[in-house]
Amino acid sequence: MNDFLAIPAAMDAFAATCHAAGDTICSAGSADSEAMLAAAAAALGPIGASYLPAYVEAQTNCLDATLQVGQVHHATGAAAQVCRAAIVAADHA
Repeated sequence: MNDFLAIPAAMDAFAATCHAAGDTICSAGSADSEAMLAAAAAALGPIGASYLPAYVEAQTNCLDATLQVGQVHHATGAAAQVCRAAIVAADHA
């Protein structure tokens, strides 16, 4: 029969990696949004101003999705921490 072996240190490392990825994704998405909006406004100028509202909406949707991906990474890290705590508690019961 196969035995299941949980390694708390590995679970901690996985959780930390997930949280770091979530931070990186959220930070990059936020910084990217500001820079791209400024660049688009400058590039479009008065002639392309009618395109700017559509661009802003698309960029907002992109940022929202990016932040959601970052939040999923944070949630995965939190779930790993909860699982680790439950396994350690069960092992010490």
